[in-house]
Amino acid sequence: MRKLVVLILIGTISTLGTVSAAETKPEAIRTQLADELIYFVFTDRYLNGSPSNDLAGGLTSDPTDGFLKSHTAFFHGGDFRGLTGTCARGDKGLYRIKELGFTTVWLTPIVEQAKATTSGAGYHGYWGVKFDTTDPHLGTKAEFLALTNCAKKLGLKVVLDVVTNHTGDINKYDGKTAYIPAGLEGARSPSWLNKISNYHGVGTLDNCWGGANCQRMGDFFTLDDLATENPEVYLGWADVYGDWIKDYGLSGFRVDTAKHVDEKFFVRWNPLIDSAAKSVGVNNFTIFGEVWESNPAELMNYVRREKLDSVLDFPFQKAAVSFATGLETGVVLRNLFLADDYYISQTTNANNLVTFLGNHDMGRVGLFISTARYQSDSDAIKRVKLAHDLMYLTRGIPTVYYGDEVGMTGSYSGTDQLARQDMFQTAVDVWKTELRVGGKPIGNSDSFKATETHPLAKYLKTLSALRKDHPGLGNHQMQVRVANSAVTVVSKRDPEENIEYLVGFNNTAKPRTITIRTSTSDARWKNLLGKSVVKVKGNQVTFTVPALSTLVLQSDRELNLAGATIKKLALTKDPGTGFNSIQLEVETKDLTQGQFWIKYPNSTSWELLGTDATAPFRYFLDPNSLNSYSNFEIKAVLISSDGKTQESNVLKVNN
Repeated sequence: MRKLVVLILIGTISTLGTVSAAETKPEAIRTQLADELIYFVFTDRYLNGSPSNDLAGGLTSDPTDGFLKSHTAFFHGGDFRGLTGTCARGDKGLYRIKELGFTTVWLTPIVEQAKATTSGAGYHGYWGVKFDTTDPHLGTKAEFLALTNCAKKLGLKVVLDVVTNHTGDINKYDGKTAYIPAGLEGARSPSWLNKISNYHGVGTLDNCWGGANCQRMGDFFTLDDLATENPEVYLGWADVYGDWIKDYGLSGFRVDTAKHVDEKFFVRWNPLIDSAAKSVGVNNFTIFGEVWESNPAELMNYVRREKLDSVLDFPFQKAAVSFATGLETGVVLRNLFLADDYYISQTTNANNLVTFLGNHDMGRVGLFISTARYQSDSDAIKRVKLAHDLMYLTRGIPTVYYGDEVGMTGSYSGTDQLARQDMFQTAVDVWKTELRVGGKPIGNSDSFKATETHPLAKYLKTLSALRKDHPGLGNHQMQVRVANSAVTVVSKRDPEENIEYLVGFNNTAKPRTITIRTSTSDARWKNLLGKSVVKVKGNQVTFTVPALSTLVLQSDRELNLAGATIKKLALTKDPGTGFNSIQLEVETKDLTQGQFWIKYPNSTSWELLGTDATAPFRYFLDPNSLNSYSNFEIKAVLISSDGKTQESNVLKVNN
């Protein structure tokens, strides 16, 4: 193993000289979805707008055709027409979603599914076999086009859930040899999906053979694992999904089971998808992957090395719910946000992570919080609101799972099938009687009526309006002020607005008074959410965060404590990742940003590595990117809130 050696500390700290001011202006590394609020919905479980397609073309009522609305494992009748609605005020479809404050709709996969079995059907969309057409239970391509046209009319973006790792279960095994059964040779489309050579055929994730990497090559449960390293596969997927973008003007993909594809798949596939999107005027198309990993030091590899634009933020889900339940202090949030530096590169950062509180696999936030401790229903809804505050008012792209807005929880374990309730009147008996946070069991009613009065639905509208009226509270610069007790406080700032906001989160049943230092001196602070008397002494601010609640304050003036001093630039090995940690130590009261630069041998120019907008300032340099260089130089640029810059000393490093 090579060992990095810092040989020389060159020069003195100075104002910027060798890097132009234009080069140091912090570039907003923001995906197309960075400012969005996402509503994640199961089309089959939302609203039945066309009963004529319930039996997928009127075959039979036999459950093996997929439709059985009284059973959680089958199609229930929701479809494109139901989700689209009339596209007018007062409707239950997309207009309702827009009225809740959402700006993007994420749909489960819509492609045609494998035939149902006696134990279940592909209502969820993850058993695809014909990837160039829609599943007839959901509707036609023309009806999907009507949905996307309605979304555009309402100003909603559409993100489609896609699968690249596997297809539905067609292949079988004769011993350790995979084959396509007679009569099913043309069961999949496009045609390249019918070649057995395009599948690994080495067993399952937990039981594979032949020296294979089971996580990358094994079948996901019984689903047929594709050889995503094959050019015919990744080029084929680029054609298939590129056509969906071209035909419907989609804004992004959520990629299912992203951790199981070949490690070079996204490096090869993403540029092709981006090119297809740009060909129809969709710039900055966003691809985020499902990587079920709660350790940021592991999750970062899928962004930094495998080149996904973003991933679902499982570490955030774990930390936010733990804090909101009151079972963890702010330390869990401090550690979460400290790890955000792992995601920084020239093109990525933690602001692009897709945050969520629960989903269709693990279960709902309402269940997590309502069962975490003995508490009243009134306390449970307060804690659920607190969890949503954390998601809407820190960094990341908030995603609400459909039904959470009306307090859905779950029965028994509340996972998988049991977390995929009907929004329309349900025929599943257990869903009629299960607990709802902030409301009563639904019985024979539907959740659209509940939306009108449910406290969480109303609260999500409040949070959405707050972000819209005050951009600095959205997905912008954030600095943790306090995060070691029952109260966590962050400063938020949109650099264009340059106004400081304070957001305090309290997970206890008592009001908590706290004093912090800010980057704005002698300001008057306005209550935007919650109420507190605010005392000010210079840049020292004292306020009280209400019990089980969130307080949001806005300064009446721009930041006025600009300026900082660079103390030291250092480079060490990070034991958690094996990456090289570059640390910029500064002394400041300002909300500053730190940029990290590298110069390779025989080069006269500096290359930007990434920008850290949150102290402490760090960049994690991938050793895999340095293998061909025997030495290199590192430096940092500190950018104050007023745009002025300082340049650090230069570290000359032997690799």
